Amino acid sequence: MDAIEVIAILILVIAILVLIYYYLLNSPKTMEKLKNYVPTTADAHMNEVLHRGSDYSDLDGEENKESMSKRIKVKLSDIDMSSINTDAFSNKIDAFLDEKSDQLIKDWCLATTDDLDELESKFIKTSHSVDALEKDYLDFKKSSEEFKRATEDKLVEIDKRIEALEK
Repeated sequence: MDAIEVIAILILVIAILVLIYYYLLNSPKTMEKLKNYVPTTADAHMNEVLHRGSDYSDLDGEENKESMSKRIKVKLSDIDMSSINTDAFSNKIDAFLDEKSDQLIKDWCLATTDDLDELESKFIKTSHSVDALEKDYLDFKKSSEEFKRATEDKLVEIDKRIEALEK
């Protein structure tokens, strides 16, 4: 898996967690039930430590363990799952990603299809320019070789004339 894929997965996971958080904030029934189950103090058993009494003081022995499991089952069954609609949740995720996509692209310096199209057109233009430069270079090289031969021929001819004058 490439680093880009890992980053994309992390972004999606974070987006899903943020959407779940906002869903819970905007759903009063679920939030009320969640507040009932989550302790409001730093330590859920602080009252026991301070000997103020315990919510669990009536749970001693095997039959009370069963009643505690029944209580947990009842509390979990109290959560209204009908309000959790996967289609609506998916739509909320899509809406969130659509809304925040420009910001994510800027923050993470991601490329879009428009960026890729622009980059592709620049590449095509550059490759044509390189081809033209290569053709010009080959023409120059060919003409410079012809010039070199012509110059060498003239130099040989001048050398022969100088030798003829010296004799």
